[in-house]
Amino acid sequence: MKMDTVEINEALAQVYTLPQGRVRVERLEILAAAAKSGPDRHLEGRVLLELAESYAYASERDLAPVAYARLLRIYDEHPVELGPLTYSVHWYLKWMTWGLIDDPAVPLPTVYRWFDELENRYGQRGYSLRPVFALRAQLARQLGDREGTARWHEQAMAAPRDSMSDCEACERNEWGSGSAASGDDVGALAHWQPVIDGELGCAEEPHRVLAQALLPLLRTGRVAAARGAHLTGYPLVRHSESLRPSVAAHIEFCALTGNEGRGLEILAEHSRWVGDPGADVGARLAFITGVCVLLRRLVTLGLGYVRVADGTVDSVLVELDTEIAGLCARYDLRNRNGAVSSRVAARLAGQPLVERLPLGLRSRLPRVVRTSAAVALDSEPSPEVVSSEDDRLAEVLRLAEFGAAQLADAPEVAEARLREALAIGGAVLPAEHLARLSSQLCIAIAGQPNRELDLADAAIRAAARWEALSEPDLLHHTVIAARACHRGRRHGEAVALFEEALAADGLPYPPAEIATVRAQFGESLNALHRYHEAARQFAEAARLVERDPDRREQHAGLALAAATALEYCDQDEAAGAAYQRAAALFGDLGQVVSRARCLRSAAWLQVWGSAGPDRPWLSAMQALIAELAGIDGDSSTAAVAAELAQTRRELREMLDAADGDRVAGE
Repeated sequence: MKMDTVEINEALAQVYTLPQGRVRVERLEILAAAAKSGPDRHLEGRVLLELAESYAYASERDLAPVAYARLLRIYDEHPVELGPLTYSVHWYLKWMTWGLIDDPAVPLPTVYRWFDELENRYGQRGYSLRPVFALRAQLARQLGDREGTARWHEQAMAAPRDSMSDCEACERNEWGSGSAASGDDVGALAHWQPVIDGELGCAEEPHRVLAQALLPLLRTGRVAAARGAHLTGYPLVRHSESLRPSVAAHIEFCALTGNEGRGLEILAEHSRWVGDPGADVGARLAFITGVCVLLRRLVTLGLGYVRVADGTVDSVLVELDTEIAGLCARYDLRNRNGAVSSRVAARLAGQPLVERLPLGLRSRLPRVVRTSAAVALDSEPSPEVVSSEDDRLAEVLRLAEFGAAQLADAPEVAEARLREALAIGGAVLPAEHLARLSSQLCIAIAGQPNRELDLADAAIRAAARWEALSEPDLLHHTVIAARACHRGRRHGEAVALFEEALAADGLPYPPAEIATVRAQFGESLNALHRYHEAARQFAEAARLVERDPDRREQHAGLALAAATALEYCDQDEAAGAAYQRAAALFGDLGQVVSRARCLRSAAWLQVWGSAGPDRPWLSAMQALIAELAGIDGDSSTAAVAAELAQTRRELREMLDAADGDRVAGE
């Protein structure tokens, strides 16, 4: 197809608006052919760069080397024309090479040639070899070469960082993955911890790290942290096409923690992926392997008849097992060993790591059809067992009574006794008695300072005990857990638990208390930069107390919180109206300082949003200055004087900003 330079540029601009996939690739292939026959090598380089990247997103990584080989040839033959693309050429060369590692269609000799090409070019340009060593470590890990993995990782970490290095969060992901693959869970978590803690992050982190850390956290006994990684991490990867392996890790986690029902819910949300082989081979293998861990667990529980995707657990498992075997065979043939097959087999053979880890989220499995023989076996304890249970029951009741008596005066002692009672009473106490003991344990922990995360764990476990007994108690303890996570700054977990409790719309609280819960929910959403949702929570909380004369100050504070959240998500008109409402409410309360700050915030939004000659903010600021200047002296004179001075300063800034915009426009 004959196209001139202008037409190719226009077509390329249109391609940028297309979603990633085969259609985009086909358009770029046409443009690459047209650009090759034209005179503009810089333009051809731009097209080839985009084509190589699009091959990766279209799950055709094995085609990328062809486009990149042409690109490098042009770069070498026309260094002046492609000079401006130097950084991009070398950056995407790294990513193209990375894509070959996990593609069984690319022979190992080809992968090694591209590794050498990458290393040589980075060396020629003076770039650090840190990312090159990291990629060699990743290939060694896939080949099952532990010594090589460790050696290349050490060289990568020792090399300096520069502009070609991956971000620190992604590097931490890679170092931790290497440790985990060698069986060093503690080492892996040490590498991942800054990402888990939020100190490092990027577009795909902590999303991936939280998923990878789930089982290592369990295996090292950090059960509550594993729960937190699931509650925080799953919403980050939910429905993300590029993070299918991470979704599968959450499904696998549910299967191995007694949360098979939750795993089924997640699988149902992604059922389209079960029959969709469009993902990269590595991502496909990781996804269906995690799914099969769940399906095998369901078969073990006698739930092979349950419907999933386009079949039943039994039928889908057979199909996916066959596909897994085929994919593993491709890797083993390419890699000339059985390292991938062995890793996948070990993953599929995984057994529950805990009997049941309550998540604070309701999920129920379908009923298991039990045989009469099984029922009979479960129903003729022996006399010895009865006697033993009587003794245990007496001890449990003694511990429980002693613990309850110490709740007010000695919560630490009460906690210890109640934990003992729960530990030995599981098999002898009625379900409701166990639930009440769990509630008392929450009271004991709440009576001690700095125990927020322990309280959250206890409340989640109590909620799980109340689930089949009392909806109000279930919701109450879910809220206790959510608020404890909120106070402990575990906002991802808090949001998941608040959502769970408020979705039921049956909290056993008066409106003012529900308003407080929604306000804390909004604060945690703000901490996660989910400002639209935060604004809705603050607005709903304000609605709940707007007619309560005893909650006027709370109402004003909620209106201000809603305004601030709306401003953060660029809803300037709505934010301005909310600031005005808050100002009126603070004015009714006689809170001059808060009123002034709300009015100034509303005025600034008008400054930024006004493009014409009208200046509504000017009269608003002048009225505020007159209002503050006219306040009679009292105990708040200093505060009022400070607000008056600040308002005058900000008015001058507004005038300067508006005049500057006018001059720029002219």
